[in-house]
Amino acid sequence: MMMTREQVERINLDAASDATLAALDRELRAKLKAVTGPEDHVQMAQAYEAYSEASFYLAMKDRGVVLERTPGTGGHQAKRPDFRYPHPDGHLYFEVKALEIAEPLRRHKEIGHEALEIAAKLDGRARQPGIHFGKPHEISGHLPDADSVTRIDDTIQKISNNIKAGQIEYGPTVLVVDLGRLSGVAQGPSGLLPVFFHAGPPAESCVSGELWQIALGSPGEQILSLPEFDGKSNLAGHQTQIGILRQFPTLMAITFFLPRWSDKPELLTIWNIGWDQTALENPCTLSEHQIESVLHDYSDGLNDQRNELGWAFRVSR
Repeated sequence: MMMTREQVERINLDAASDATLAALDRELRAKLKAVTGPEDHVQMAQAYEAYSEASFYLAMKDRGVVLERTPGTGGHQAKRPDFRYPHPDGHLYFEVKALEIAEPLRRHKEIGHEALEIAAKLDGRARQPGIHFGKPHEISGHLPDADSVTRIDDTIQKISNNIKAGQIEYGPTVLVVDLGRLSGVAQGPSGLLPVFFHAGPPAESCVSGELWQIALGSPGEQILSLPEFDGKSNLAGHQTQIGILRQFPTLMAITFFLPRWSDKPELLTIWNIGWDQTALENPCTLSEHQIESVLHDYSDGLNDQRNELGWAFRVSR
């Protein structure tokens, strides 16, 4: 999923009465103006990053969690989280990462050329009488035909390549991963579990939660995928990358931000209870109960690294 006109318009409209959103809106519009042609892929990526931050801010505000920009963010090359949440007993921080599609330099051009070819053919046929339909244009964030293991490993690699220590060690931080351009198979909150039972079509089967594996998986773990039909094996191979919360133990939590075309975005969170706080510049002053309350308030699904909070999502249909 890319940017939608409706969301850009909402950001601009709400910015009139929200100083934080107004600053985000200015950044977004400046970066959109920098896109002058279809080959400006770097500028497009920067514009999407600004769009992602503004969209996440709005999603949190809609859930009653009002954020503010972290003071000093971006100033003098300071590496700090994008946002902070001013809890009465201290601050929590949020760092937003918007992932690019797989192999962006090559595939942006391929996707663009294919779209132009489809449009040209449809335009030619449209000059003839009758009703005409163009060839469907499939845009996939991952490489076409990528399996579960590939999706998990590639997503971990993209996240880890984008993390800077200063952005996650400034204080107790939630890493927000925007999967709008790199979404996998839709598993809903069940994806937060190491394994869940899929009780509907195309087959009843045990399935690995891809979000869990991205956050907490380890190399060598067997990945279970949803079979195409009953009787087919669900063994998909073995993970090769180490999960983000294991790679970066100073992260308090990871929230997966999944935009949707015609509905509100989905926010799915895994909480790293007992995370390593020794390197934090600003120690956490909230209790475990207070942290859980904040995470629960904005998340559509919440689990923890002990797999104790995800019981309600153990069966998926």
